[in-house]
Amino acid sequence: MSTRHPAPAPPELPGPPAVPVRLLDWRDASHFARPERCVLCRQFTPLRSHDGEPVHKTCAESWNAANPGTARFVSDPPKSGKGKDHA
Repeated sequence: MSTRHPAPAPPELPGPPAVPVRLLDWRDASHFARPERCVLCRQFTPLRSHDGEPVHKTCAESWNAANPGTARFVSDPPKSGKGKDHA
């Protein structure tokens, strides 16, 4: 006779962040360089912040949401005039 163990409970999904995540606009070529480890998650990324820190855009957006009122990661200034961007 075997005893059955109850199935493990599924992991809980994280809830929505307390502060909405603001997306960063990092379209400029200055945000790309040779891959280095992200300062937040330690995985490799070719992206750079305005200060040259290697960081994934999603890591930077999550950090901004968790640290409101700070200016560590910012968006590019809006381009003047009409460009080829349709987004």
